[in-house]
Amino acid sequence: MSHSITHKKLNILSFSGGNFLQEFVSTVFGGWLFFFYETEIGLNGWLITLGYIIYAIWSAISSPIFGYYTNQKTRFTKRWGKHFPWILISSFPWFISLFLVYSIPNEINNQLFIFLWFTISINLFSIFSTIFGLNFSSLFPKKFLEESERRNASGIIGAVSFMASGFGSILPALIIQFESKISYMIMALISLTISSLVMILTIPGIKEKEATNKLNMNIEVLASKSSFYANLKYALKQKNFVILIITFFCTLIIMRSAGAAFPYAVRYIFKAPAIFVALISLAYLIGAIISMPFWTRIGNRLNNNKSIFLLAGILLAMSQLLLTIVPDILIAFPFAFFYGFCIAGFWSVLTMPINAEILDEIAIDTGQRNESIYMGIRGFFISFSVVIQSIIFASVHEITGFIENAESQTVLAQWGIRLTLAFIPMILTLISIIIFKWKYNLTPEKVQLNRKKLEELGI
Repeated sequence: MSHSITHKKLNILSFSGGNFLQEFVSTVFGGWLFFFYETEIGLNGWLITLGYIIYAIWSAISSPIFGYYTNQKTRFTKRWGKHFPWILISSFPWFISLFLVYSIPNEINNQLFIFLWFTISINLFSIFSTIFGLNFSSLFPKKFLEESERRNASGIIGAVSFMASGFGSILPALIIQFESKISYMIMALISLTISSLVMILTIPGIKEKEATNKLNMNIEVLASKSSFYANLKYALKQKNFVILIITFFCTLIIMRSAGAAFPYAVRYIFKAPAIFVALISLAYLIGAIISMPFWTRIGNRLNNNKSIFLLAGILLAMSQLLLTIVPDILIAFPFAFFYGFCIAGFWSVLTMPINAEILDEIAIDTGQRNESIYMGIRGFFISFSVVIQSIIFASVHEITGFIENAESQTVLAQWGIRLTLAFIPMILTLISIIIFKWKYNLTPEKVQLNRKKLEELGI
């Protein structure tokens, strides 16, 4: 039984709006959050870390639970699809929660109040972000079934994703002014408005068409209902899935650390206004967008996702080394361009083709498509990436003598910023390369064989 479904580029572009939202909203959320609460609001760095720990524990608990329950059949499933209703329901509350994070009442200096506002608001953000992300990520392997279409779709989606990531870095920097709390609130309100408009444009691409719904119905008929704990136990025995979790974990720390450290570098190392965060992010964005046709061509030529990932990883480590030693703000522009070029290939091949082929492997072994459950399990572990990133920042700042709300920092503190910007992320990149090189075993031959098995199983 063949499930060959092709999609027009306009439909893929609409679908990629979901990726735009994930990257844009998460970049706006995380790129300035530590900086905002530490340097503008004056919340102690270790209290920020404690808030992140609570956030991570809540996300780790809620991700697999939300994944399990949103994967169940409901009265909406047959008419609207398995994932579309959840994506739509969670989207707008998600955008509103982003606004709340940056809208702490002005002139509040009580550390306990600030800590509670920070912790509660980011956990509200986590709830809706998790529901949206689980269901949107689960849709990709069901919508794009053929390996060639997955790779071509990944080229379009990857370009959109990095445009969103760059835009999420540029927009705040155009609006935010150092030592102006209200500018952060205005930035969040504008981000909420943009996200809502993009969500409306995304609806046609994420609607689950009749063919996809029939595929879901076949899956539900063929599959026996298994418990969440049985799925968790099974997932942790799957080597490639565990490798995916570890690599995702490292990659999120890499991207979050670089994004969060840029405002520190601009203000305290280069001593430049916030607008330079936008300009450097633009260089990063151009590099990422230009790279996508390159990575797509390389992918079609090599036809080996593992090899593409390793190539991108080696180049990424080189770019991170350059960013560690960048001497001045002018040289930062070409280095950021090169970093964007490399991280685009590294991230896009991991999140789409590799993620999809691992979910295909699991579907064959279990005889059912439970992507939401496995994305929830993945979310359980990678939720702690934000804690590790926060601990890295708090520890490095403490060790190097970073002073909150100071006009300038010592040379040692500036080197601490460089460590969080690129050197520590480079170590994590090398760890990811080593793990993937020696442990990941889905070859092009296995991937092709799995596609045939899925067609035979009707899933």
